Amino acid sequence: MTHYVQHPALALLLSALGLANALAASSEPLLDEAVREYQGALDSPDRDQRLAKFRRAELLFSRLVAGDYEGSPGPIQNADLYVNLGNAALGAERLGPAILAYRRALALDPNQHRAEQNLEHARTLLPEWVPRPERSGLLTTFFAWIDRLSSGELQLLAAIAFLLAIVGVASSIRWRQPIARNLAVIPGVLWISLLSVLLYRSFGNPNDAAVVIVPEVIARSADSTGAPARLPQPLPSGTEVRVLETRDDWARVRLFDGRDAWLPRSAVERIAR
Repeated sequence: MTHYVQHPALALLLSALGLANALAASSEPLLDEAVREYQGALDSPDRDQRLAKFRRAELLFSRLVAGDYEGSPGPIQNADLYVNLGNAALGAERLGPAILAYRRALALDPNQHRAEQNLEHARTLLPEWVPRPERSGLLTTFFAWIDRLSSGELQLLAAIAFLLAIVGVASSIRWRQPIARNLAVIPGVLWISLLSVLLYRSFGNPNDAAVVIVPEVIARSADSTGAPARLPQPLPSGTEVRVLETRDDWARVRLFDGRDAWLPRSAVERIAR
């Protein structure tokens, strides 16, 4: 079994008081118990006991998220709570549920830096061959910035970029300045990029992102247990995919290297709830 090395940031559980202020008063006993179990896991020198306490904390945080307690107003959509849930799952060496929780935290709050940091750490625990949604270089900065903007903000920036491009082209024609035309290329490229993101958000399905949550699952070439394996190795828990379609008990998914495969629907859970 893989033993995960805990990232230092994962030990810094959010303040129970601060999180309780964002939740219903009826949730406080359950939250306090979850925090005690989490802290007990951090303090435990025995590995088996530590895993059991992290697992107990994970279950308690899951109940908070689901609103499964007396006096609950219903399911709770709170990014900080999902970060705690992910930390507890990762401490329990349950990589799939941890990545799922961090992704849900970021879906609620793209600026949740602890979720982003811990998600990147959790991804490093996957085998090297597992395709993952990584970007590099300037694209990392660009898309990380874009992801934090609403569609309205993107539309405003696209309009400004388009205006700057038009002004640059008009200036080059009016005063016969090639440099103005060349400079107009920059906002023009930005305008096209922003339009592409807006089109993706309009026509893409934000509910198709999912995570493998079982320890291992064989990716098959068709929706049958007798179909040949699509990959040489089973997909481990924590593999991120996109669900393309579902058929009975099967889901056709796309990996981040472009390959498609069929998985049991019970093996994957969508990020959108």
